[in-house]
Amino acid sequence: MPPIIAVSNQKGGVGKTTSVVNLAAGCGLAGLKTLVVDNDPQGNASSVLAERGQGTSIYAGGQPKPAGQRPNLWVITAGADLLEQEQILGRQNGGRLTLKQRLAPMADQFDVIFIDCPPNLSLLPINALLAASHLLVPLQCEYYALEGLSQLLAYVDELREGAQANLELCGILLTMFDPNHPLAVQVEREVRSHFSERTLPTVIPRDVSLAAAPSHGKTIFDYDPLSIGGLAYLAATKELLHGLKR
Repeated sequence: MPPIIAVSNQKGGVGKTTSVVNLAAGCGLAGLKTLVVDNDPQGNASSVLAERGQGTSIYAGGQPKPAGQRPNLWVITAGADLLEQEQILGRQNGGRLTLKQRLAPMADQFDVIFIDCPPNLSLLPINALLAASHLLVPLQCEYYALEGLSQLLAYVDELREGAQANLELCGILLTMFDPNHPLAVQVEREVRSHFSERTLPTVIPRDVSLAAAPSHGKTIFDYDPLSIGGLAYLAATKELLHGLKR
């Protein structure tokens, strides 16, 4: 089985989808056949990698399709049905394992799989956490970051105990970093002191190119690969892949 990476944080606005599409694109550029599963009803990853609302979700039988002309990159879009699918999952016995079951027959076609999760701990991200082998947490460098991280990791521990989740924390990715802001520097220091081995060395800076790329339906490597954001995601991709090999 390839690494299946759930990218999750119950707090919104932390650069989660930005991290999914750019890390996945980076893996594709590295020669790895990479799949992005858009598991967020907002469909933001789909709007970058495909046409928003195109096709159906993986829960309704959606299949991988090429993410435009990007090398080695494939996507299963959120589809217009994803919000309805969450309600259906809630009425099914074993609904929390549906994503794991849907991914199983296609997983060996890919070298790495990313699952983009909505900013909550509802049935959709629970499905992702139970389907995944690894957890990546994008973490904004701001005051409440550590508290939210502690809550997420405590919840993952509960899933491990109660649902036999086989999930390893493969990385914490610090995002929206401003080196001139004392609070951001303090948050980075605290995260590294508590999770030194699991925090990726690279931090993702605040960058106008990262903010603009999605509005053009592009990853940072399509839009401005030599921007500070592009170089940061390239470095973070290398670090993530190195960690997965250990």
